[in-house]
Amino acid sequence: MLNAVIFFLFWLAILYAGADHPPPPRFVFLVLLDLAAAGLVYWRVPVYLTWIASRRGNALLYVVRDGLIAGLAFAALPAASRWWLGGGEPTVAPTVAGTLIWFAVVGGVGVLNAVAIYLANWGITQYVAGRNQ
Repeated sequence: MLNAVIFFLFWLAILYAGADHPPPPRFVFLVLLDLAAAGLVYWRVPVYLTWIASRRGNALLYVVRDGLIAGLAFAALPAASRWWLGGGEPTVAPTVAGTLIWFAVVGGVGVLNAVAIYLANWGITQYVAGRNQ
């Protein structure tokens, strides 16, 4: 649970720092996306802890896969909502290159988040194991 709370608060602070002040009414959708991402963290951390405890081979590769899938899924939501709900600047149409960059960046951020969460938990388990010996 602590992983998910820290993740949520970390990303909420980043989102708020990047928002207009006061944030626009649609900012609540970013908060909900952040909450959904924190829910995924809450769901996956026990799996990561099991992999750490069992010293699963190639675990980091699976963590990268998880982060990439989550990042691409989260990148697709705003892109799809533009078509479903409209919005954004009406005179600006996203280009194919811009869309590919968006997916690459958000996919990469997903990978970095998943790896950071995995490595933080690995480090904590190593520290706790060392103190118990």
